[in-house]
Amino acid sequence: MAPTITPVSFAATAFDYLIAGGGTAGLTLAARLSENPQTTVGVIEAGLDRTGDPNVLTPGFAPVMWENPDYDWIFKTVPQKHGNNRIVGHPRGKQLGGSSAINFDYWTHASKQDIDHWGELGNSGWSWEALLPYFLMSEKYNPPPKNVTEQVDTTFIEPSVHGLEGPVQNSFPPFYDNFYRSWEPTYKALGLGPTGDPKAGTAIGAYTTLLTIEPKNASRSYAGNAYYKPNAARPNLLVLTGALVTKVVFANSKKPLVAIGVEFAFEEHTYTAFSKLEIILSAGSFQSPQLLELSGVGDPGLLRSLGVDLLYANHHVGENLQDHLLVYLGFEAATGEETFESLRNASYFAQALSDYTARHTGPLASGTCNAYVSFSQILTALKKGTILPETDNAQVPKKAQKHHDKAYELTLRKLLDPHEAASQEVYLPGAVVPALAANASALFTPSPTDYPNNYFSLLTVLEHPLSRGSVHITSSDPTVYPAIDPNYLSHPLDLYVVSQATLHLQQVARTPPLSTHLRDNGQVFQSGYYELNEENVEAFVKNSFSSEYHPIGTCAMGPQKKGGVVDEKLKVHGTKNLRVVDASIFPLQVRGNLASLVYAVAERASDFIKSDQ
Repeated sequence: MAPTITPVSFAATAFDYLIAGGGTAGLTLAARLSENPQTTVGVIEAGLDRTGDPNVLTPGFAPVMWENPDYDWIFKTVPQKHGNNRIVGHPRGKQLGGSSAINFDYWTHASKQDIDHWGELGNSGWSWEALLPYFLMSEKYNPPPKNVTEQVDTTFIEPSVHGLEGPVQNSFPPFYDNFYRSWEPTYKALGLGPTGDPKAGTAIGAYTTLLTIEPKNASRSYAGNAYYKPNAARPNLLVLTGALVTKVVFANSKKPLVAIGVEFAFEEHTYTAFSKLEIILSAGSFQSPQLLELSGVGDPGLLRSLGVDLLYANHHVGENLQDHLLVYLGFEAATGEETFESLRNASYFAQALSDYTARHTGPLASGTCNAYVSFSQILTALKKGTILPETDNAQVPKKAQKHHDKAYELTLRKLLDPHEAASQEVYLPGAVVPALAANASALFTPSPTDYPNNYFSLLTVLEHPLSRGSVHITSSDPTVYPAIDPNYLSHPLDLYVVSQATLHLQQVARTPPLSTHLRDNGQVFQSGYYELNEENVEAFVKNSFSSEYHPIGTCAMGPQKKGGVVDEKLKVHGTKNLRVVDASIFPLQVRGNLASLVYAVAERASDFIKSDQ
């Protein structure tokens, strides 16, 4: 879809606020800031408006968009030196709505401790209680209908902790396969049933997972159609698509720096748009630090080496990258089970598509579910003690050690807490091929020649990593992607924790009723996987890991002397009116998927911005 405003007209507009990035956070901000008809808000987004695209709206089509430049930035990590030089692809949404348009629709939540720990890192005013109203503000919870409660357990839900009037719809999916119906009973058999509603901030266990699906038609609810479309006709909200922000423009010789506009590229031309009040970067954990560095805010040595004029020195820009490392374990499904591979059959796909378009149900309207498991629960299930192995920080970069000792302390506190999740365990009804991790689409859609049967995959996600990486520019050219180095498994404790969690997956697969839906009760692996034990599991992890695609922390909130890039109101240190609002400001990784937290932080940021004017 073509932009509704020309770049010339956009650049000629006198804005109060300019937002770089029309993704999850950017569109949330745009909707809230433009509520005041006297305030003019501009959004610049590199992708297009795809709010009517079936690939976006159909829950089961998410991987179709990955590695497709019409929808996805197609980022890749550098080879991972602690993981056999593996390269991991990172899908990031390139369209209005950002990654909320291409994710798996999970509506999961950080824990109370996760957010309280942000405050303990020196961010005054940040706590679970302070953020809770903003979680509620973004959410429209839809209670389960009878046909859902007859198939799966939803009794853990506490309606009082869910929002009822927000823009983002969430609901329980209308269709459940045999694996889904077996999920919670299997974990209950292992003593890992839900301890309450995870939305309340303390519960763990396996539970039926809410998805960001509009229940009336089983379509994706996301920033594009929840925050933007209902407000697109506002005359004071202008959105330019197909344009790449290339740098922030600052007033000459002002200290602190005063942001007055942004440069952006549209087709073959460069333009400058100006803002009277604030500039907000909402370009995500890879591109917000890139924009800061391109604009002269960052490590002096790096910027000078690339010919970028230094305006403000902050060595922490682009540092502190944390991500949810993920490991798969694949099995052959029992005869007759329906999986992603079933969609290869033309008649099955035609029926699934008909079920979805005509009746808003079937496998294309479905999702999968989730379990939060503490490290002590994993060790107990594996009949081990609860003592952590001897580790040190020898492999952790000295820069990270210096500025993140408190963060490491808080992470270890959660790891030892029997009520905090160390692992998020998830299933996918289909094959996943770890050797293809560099290509996120191929990872989930392997060749039918090589994988001709039906498969089932279990996933474990390292919720609170100790490893720290970085994102930095390698060129002054804004079209050159930054070097993305999550530095996976650089801390030895990460390897130990995720290895034990992977052994736990093997146990889950062989526990009924789930095991009854796998070939020979979970004894037959998908090609490329094999029986794991203490002797071989760490080597398997190093050669098989991927990502849950949840990068955070590269413009971390906190005092600059403690590694911060933005302050507690999300203003960039050294500037008067430049903020960053997206997952890059999260100083410490949280459990679960990030979308609900990004919405909440953006909702709160809009109040910060309004209160400053």
